[in-house]
Amino acid sequence: MNKLSGNYLKIIKAFHIAFIAISFGGLIAIEAILYLKLSDSNLTFSDSFDYIIYRLNNGLIYYSFLGIATTALIYSLYSSWGFLKFYWIFIKWLLLLLIAGIYVYVFSPYVNALASLSDPGLQLNTGKNEYTILMSHSFRLNIVLIIIYVSVFFISTIKPFGKRKNDLLSENKIARITILCTIILTVTFGVIGSVNLNKLRNMDIQNPNLAVFDNGVYKGKFIGGGGDYLAAVEIINHTIKNIQVETTRKSKYFRFAEPVIQRIIETQKVNVDAITGATTTSKCILKSVEIALIKTDK
Repeated sequence: MNKLSGNYLKIIKAFHIAFIAISFGGLIAIEAILYLKLSDSNLTFSDSFDYIIYRLNNGLIYYSFLGIATTALIYSLYSSWGFLKFYWIFIKWLLLLLIAGIYVYVFSPYVNALASLSDPGLQLNTGKNEYTILMSHSFRLNIVLIIIYVSVFFISTIKPFGKRKNDLLSENKIARITILCTIILTVTFGVIGSVNLNKLRNMDIQNPNLAVFDNGVYKGKFIGGGGDYLAAVEIINHTIKNIQVETTRKSKYFRFAEPVIQRIIETQKVNVDAITGATTTSKCILKSVEIALIKTDK
């Protein structure tokens, strides 16, 4: 397999280190904010801090971690270090997979939930209790991620353990093609999923002319976002008095997004701001309400 020259490897290594520094810095910043919120009751339920954490997590850390994985993969396949030639590289990949698992399936959902709960305001004690528990879990999980990051840096620096007898992925053409195809398919499905999510998040929501509505309950259905959203909108004297939305989607994000309904009633507009951290679900709810009203608005 052709290897990259020294200058190219230096560039890839520089980007790799830069991505690590950015993501690690983001985790440290989040940990500092969480610590401040946990130690100061006046900051505990501050939605501005939750929004900062949300943006750091879903922007800075997410994309820098993708950069880490990509540059590590290129460096492993196209340098003399190999993919699994050394035990320390094998352990590093396991730790990176562990970071990815914790980040995608546990930490990020916690951060999104914090933003979702604090965005509309925490008036209910049940919401405050759930928020406090989530914040404590996020704080501890972030410490775990930081420790694993430090371990990866330590292993990459001192390069402990010896060389393995062979490196299947670097030396076997079929194995190399298989993993590259797997990565390409994974990235492709990820891009398709991201595009579909962005379409939902950027859906155009129209405000109906309430003056044309007679008293009654108007129903609409939107299919998308992982389920069906059924809206029943009660109109009295050209005013939205009540909205009931049900969904076939089994997700906690529907509960987090429900406060968007109150925003519609308060503003008497359907095109309102989505709930941070539950943007997609909020948009699906708004679209179902729009369909219930726009189809009758002549």
